[in-house]
Amino acid sequence: MKLLDENILIQRTLNGDVQSFEEIVKRYNMMVYTLAYRILKNREEAEELAQDVFIKIYSSLKSFNMKSKLSTWIYRITYNTSINKFKSQKRRIVTTEIDRYAEFNAAVIPDVHSNVAEIEKQKIVNDSILKLPETDRIIITLYYYEELSIKEIAEITELSVQNIKIKLYRSRQKLFKDLNNRVN
Repeated sequence: MKLLDENILIQRTLNGDVQSFEEIVKRYNMMVYTLAYRILKNREEAEELAQDVFIKIYSSLKSFNMKSKLSTWIYRITYNTSINKFKSQKRRIVTTEIDRYAEFNAAVIPDVHSNVAEIEKQKIVNDSILKLPETDRIIITLYYYEELSIKEIAEITELSVQNIKIKLYRSRQKLFKDLNNRVN
């Protein structure tokens, strides 16, 4: 199926076209998984949560307001579902392995030496991000990894645009300080 307008995919899905929903899943699966993983810090839980999120999306697609972006709506569902799961488990941040993004890059980069160096850099950055408070960590992830706008992040997290800007600024300072300490 060629890239179709999201509204067409939504309409077809609502009319019972399974392939249209499969296309939505293909488009957003990695995004949903990545956000869930960054919150939950566990691959299996993130995969399971991603499935739950797509079930929620399918069952509530009729309530989607087509005036907003589908990606923002999906982020919001993923964010809420992930935070609820995280809070229900009452667990804190634990050490994590290199995430899927780094593994994907490792498979693509042919030069082994630069590959190892890149993975190590990503691990250091990821470890520094893990030290941030939960909300700051999510904002950094949405802004830098998912490349969402500050306005979109504000909609997803239900924080003000100004609050997002402040948290981004402070998080950058914390990351810079932590990364500086690691390098020196």
